[in-house]
Amino acid sequence: MLTNLLPGLRDVRAPLSTGCIWLLTLWLFLEERVPTRQQAGGVWASLYRLGAVVGPAGVLAAGAFLAYLVGAMLAVRVVPVNTHEAPKSARFWKGGATLTPRVSRIAFDDLISFLQEQGRIPAPSSGADAAGEPARTQGERLVMNLVARDILGETRQLRTKLLIANYDLFNEYDRAVGEAEFRKNVAYAIVGLTAALTWLHSPWWALMVAVSVRLYLAGVGSERAANDVLIQAVVAGIVTPVALAGASGVPAVPTSRSHWPAPPPQSSPSAGGGG
Repeated sequence: MLTNLLPGLRDVRAPLSTGCIWLLTLWLFLEERVPTRQQAGGVWASLYRLGAVVGPAGVLAAGAFLAYLVGAMLAVRVVPVNTHEAPKSARFWKGGATLTPRVSRIAFDDLISFLQEQGRIPAPSSGADAAGEPARTQGERLVMNLVARDILGETRQLRTKLLIANYDLFNEYDRAVGEAEFRKNVAYAIVGLTAALTWLHSPWWALMVAVSVRLYLAGVGSERAANDVLIQAVVAGIVTPVALAGASGVPAVPTSRSHWPAPPPQSSPSAGGGG
């Protein structure tokens, strides 16, 4: 039963925590404008009477619900890689792929080795070939990056497939995503709280930004761990991306080197001379 509750608790934790921090930030700005019970009139008087009717428990529940709504509206969802972010995640730099912080280099190398073993992408050229044909080597690296990017662009679909194929592994992935969302959103909220305290009270409060930076970096690590789970699930054959399996109107990546287009024939000078 507790296992079934964990995904729901993870979804609530980030918006509730960040909403509380944002409400605290708002309170710092509005505290002096909120009238006391004796001074209240109009809407404020109605709220004080409602609080007396529902009691402290009701006020606490209403405050928690309001914090959740605020956090849900301001929360940043963590989707490690999607089709729109994939081009940013796989930047082509001298033929290499820079996937930080989206996926670790080890997981990316495992994915490339997996695709090469299946013959879906060409193996890297030898040193002699690379020295003699730099354009070919550059093209091979470009193909590897494009195929890997297409696979990483199916995060949402792979998440659902992993849930069906292996719930325990999906729970590990979901835990990492939940940690990333919690840490990153709390880091953003603390930045707002730090700005409010610095503006209203003392510049020394700006030192709290170090807490935000530390939480953000921890969130990046959890985000990378979530991506690594999906990558290793693909390498282990637990889930198969559409880029490899193919779908209606979407051709799969070739499974044999023979499917790769042959290089265009080079023109040769005519054997005979004019005469």
